[in-house]
Amino acid sequence: MKLTSVDHISYAVTDIDKVIASWTTLYGIGPWTFRENGGVDGKGRPWKIRMAFAYLGPVEIELVQCTEGRIFQSKFLDRWGEGIHHLGFFVDDVDAEVAKLAQDGATVLVHDPGRFAYVDAGGPGGAIFELMSKRGKMAAAPEG
Repeated sequence: MKLTSVDHISYAVTDIDKVIASWTTLYGIGPWTFRENGGVDGKGRPWKIRMAFAYLGPVEIELVQCTEGRIFQSKFLDRWGEGIHHLGFFVDDVDAEVAKLAQDGATVLVHDPGRFAYVDAGGPGGAIFELMSKRGKMAAAPEG
């Protein structure tokens, strides 16, 4: 795999409205679009999130706040507090890239076939990367 650009930066936050107010005032980031999502996890527990999206040039900025239950970002918030949770990259074939990365030793954390996957190479510089199906700008996408 050869990444050529960062397409998406996702922040885990505890108060999306305060972050937006601050970033808009201090840095002029915006306009923001919003989306809510929710469901039930594998153990039958409900969860809900609020997301906000803005662009800095071609890079999508995503804010994710859990409003009910626990989500993928909850462990991150518990351990490190608010901050950059993952970087996202558009790829031609999410499933093929995930299979190759897993074969090469990366840990697949979440995979929605054909749409997106979160992977972690582990080790030094450990970071979560989100591979996303190419489909243009993602402002309405439900990934977190």
